[in-house]
Amino acid sequence: MPHTLEQVKDVAFVSGCDESSSKVASKRIIELDCTRGITAFLVVFVHYAHGTFLQEYTKILVGGTDLFFIISGFVGYNLMRSNPSLGDYLKRRFVRLVPIFWVCVTLTSTLVFIYHCRSGAPNGQLALDYMANLLMVNYFLNLPFIDGVYWTLLIEVLFYGLLGVLLCFGWVRHLEKIGAAILVFLLLSSVLPLGETQKDLWRYLGNFPLFFVWPAFYAGIVFNRIKYDGANFHRWCLVLLCIVANVALVGYSERIHIGVMKISPYAHGAMTFVYFTFFYLSIKNRLRFIVNKATLFLASISYCLYLTHFKIGEQFLRPKLHGIPGIWQIPLLVGAAVLLAVVLTYLVEVPLVANLSRRLRLSR
Repeated sequence: MPHTLEQVKDVAFVSGCDESSSKVASKRIIELDCTRGITAFLVVFVHYAHGTFLQEYTKILVGGTDLFFIISGFVGYNLMRSNPSLGDYLKRRFVRLVPIFWVCVTLTSTLVFIYHCRSGAPNGQLALDYMANLLMVNYFLNLPFIDGVYWTLLIEVLFYGLLGVLLCFGWVRHLEKIGAAILVFLLLSSVLPLGETQKDLWRYLGNFPLFFVWPAFYAGIVFNRIKYDGANFHRWCLVLLCIVANVALVGYSERIHIGVMKISPYAHGAMTFVYFTFFYLSIKNRLRFIVNKATLFLASISYCLYLTHFKIGEQFLRPKLHGIPGIWQIPLLVGAAVLLAVVLTYLVEVPLVANLSRRLRLSR
């Protein structure tokens, strides 16, 4: 199993972004892999703690997916620094994100179909939901996510699609300024008393859910600039605005941020500051203590673990544990989720990605 810097997935060596980029982002930050693995594990733990006495202690972590988005913003900008062709960029993102997602959607949908057949529940809608989820259009058709965690992948795809548009038009060098303009617009739209106009505006903005979590993605972009191009006053101001906007926008995103809306804005603000600080320390190599075989292992299976743990765990595994105290259900559910993720990662995802990369002639 991959436990070394060279073996962990999604390696990206990148060079300068534009004429002003004097430093080269050429070394992988291993703490980010470990952060991703830890975050995936915490998300799983929080979900499985629901309904137990631990729920009151873990609910403050419900916004942990923000760390995923910050990492994606950072890595996404790194991809842009390599100045890839549009075709190569799209193929790499497709291979990395989509095929194993299709596998996980198919697996979960199959289990749901079997469950419906056995229980006698109607399943005529499932085929439509399945196809809509495969194509990631269910949100726009007002159809449910087959698994509640899929909303984050939709937003990831929208983010990388946005970067693809900027790459196509040659606007990547303006990404920091464009992102800042979007951030300020969203923040003002959320705090200014605009009455009915504000409601109408956010109804339209809701058609593009990336807006709701843009502050986290953009923070990753700004942190990338801080690390490789240097910190300055206006970049730290942008980070502060990202923290404020990340809290302010939650009230308009009930379709995707249900969990976060259940904690107070003060708690959410405090945890957002913790996530941002943790991320900054990781890219400054101040968190070497989190790098170990366990966290690298979690990083290697994090994608499959995240995509499969929730629906399968809650609807199909937890009922089998009826009668076992809730506190003992958690390690059993976590163990089963990890085992399934290991099987999917090493028997499906790794060979699938390798095969597609060869066919599409993508280098490591």
